[in-house]
Amino acid sequence: MLVIAPNGVHRNWITDEIPAHLPDIVSNETMAFYYQTSKSQTKWHQAACREFLRHPNFKILAISYSAFMTKRGKEFVWDFIKPLDGKLLYVLDESARIKTPRAKRTRSIILSGRYANYKRILTGTPVANSPFDVYSQVRFLDKEFWARLHLPTFTVFKSYFGVFEESFNRKINQSYKVLLAYKELDKLNGLITSISSRVTKDEVLDLPPKLYSKRYVELSSEQMDAYQRLREEYMILLEGGEEVTAILAVTRILRLQQIVNGYVGTDDEKIKHLFEKPEDNPRLKLLGEICEDVPHKAIIWARFQEDITQICSMFGPQAVRYDGRTKDADRAAAIEGFQRGDIKFFVGNPAAAGEGLTLHAARTVIYYSNSFKLTDRLQSEDRAHRIGTKHPVHYIDLVAEGTVDERIVRALINKLDVASMVVGDAFREWIR
Repeated sequence: MLVIAPNGVHRNWITDEIPAHLPDIVSNETMAFYYQTSKSQTKWHQAACREFLRHPNFKILAISYSAFMTKRGKEFVWDFIKPLDGKLLYVLDESARIKTPRAKRTRSIILSGRYANYKRILTGTPVANSPFDVYSQVRFLDKEFWARLHLPTFTVFKSYFGVFEESFNRKINQSYKVLLAYKELDKLNGLITSISSRVTKDEVLDLPPKLYSKRYVELSSEQMDAYQRLREEYMILLEGGEEVTAILAVTRILRLQQIVNGYVGTDDEKIKHLFEKPEDNPRLKLLGEICEDVPHKAIIWARFQEDITQICSMFGPQAVRYDGRTKDADRAAAIEGFQRGDIKFFVGNPAAAGEGLTLHAARTVIYYSNSFKLTDRLQSEDRAHRIGTKHPVHYIDLVAEGTVDERIVRALINKLDVASMVVGDAFREWIR
C-alpha cells in the first residue's frame, strides 16, 4: 500500500491511523514506514529504507507530496512499487493537491498510477476553487474515464462544462479565453457521484464535539543543530555572532520552542531568524498547506508575537490579528470581521484572546505554538466550542518531532499543566 499525503499527514497515517484501524491479525505481519525528506541522506534513514524494502510481507509506505517530487523520493517509491507487479493499493490523501493538469506533480503522480491495480483518493474539498478541479483527480483513478465520455483533453473538458468568451490583449497582441460561467454541473455531479462515496460530518452521528489531531513539522538540519546545541550546552553562537544563552529551565524551553518555530531571541533582546525567507520556514510552510485544505473559517493560536506577525503577513487581508499589539478600538472590529464578515483566519494569542470571546464561526482551531499554561489551552479551545456551536470542532497541533513540542502537546491534551511540570528534577526529562 502506498499513501501520498500532505507533509505531516503522511506521518499520521503510520503513527496514528494505521495502528488504530489495522486488524491485529494483519498488523503482526505488516511493516509501516513513513519517508522523511529531512533525514533522507542520513545513514539511519537509508538503512531503514532498505529494511522496509526487504520486508517479505505486507508493507505500507507513506510519503508526502513534496518528498515524492524529489529525486530520492521518486527512486524510493519506484523501488517499492516495481516488484509488486500491480498488486498495490495507491492512495492520495487530500487529492486536490493534483488538481492542476499541467503541473509536474500531477503528471508524475498520474503516470505512477499505472503501476497500481487499485487506487483511491480522499478529500474533503474535491472542488477547492472550481469544478474543473476534479478532472485530474479522476484521471488518477481512471486515466480513460473522461476519454470514454468523449472529453479526451482538459481543454475539451473545460469547453463542455464552462462558458468562455474570446478576449484580446493588445499589449502582447494575443487572444485568450475568459471564463464567464459554468454549465452542465448537474451532469458533472452525476458523473462524480457514480464513482464516489461522500459522508459529511453532519451525517456521522457519533462524531465527538471535539476532534484532536497532530501535524508533524520536519525541522531543517540547521534548526536541529541549533536545538541540540542549546539543549545540551545551554548556549549557542549564531552565524551573525549573536549569542543565545538559557541557563534557567523555563527560559531554555522557551528558546527551544522559538527555534522550532524558525527564529530565536538573542541575549541582546533581538529576534534572529533562522531562514532568509519566511516561506522557507518548515512550520510556516506546513501551516499554509493545512489552511489550503480548510474550506471554512479557522482560528490560529500562537504563543509568540513574532509567530503572529509572520502568520498575518502570510495570509494578508484574509487574517485579523488579536494579541497584545492590537489596539482596543481594533479588537471589536477583528471579532466582528471574523464572526460575520469575510475574514477567514483569526490569528491570536491565547493570553490576550483566550477568555470571554465567542468565535464559533470557526470549525477548525490550529495551535501553531502552545504556551505552558493549561488555563490558556482550555480557555482558547472553548472560544470555538461554545453555546451556539452546531458542529464538531477540529483541533490541530503543529508538532516538531523529537522536540519539546511533543511533550507539551501531549501534556496539555491530557489536561496537565506544563508550567508546573518543567521545574526541578523533571525538567531534564522534558527537554529530551
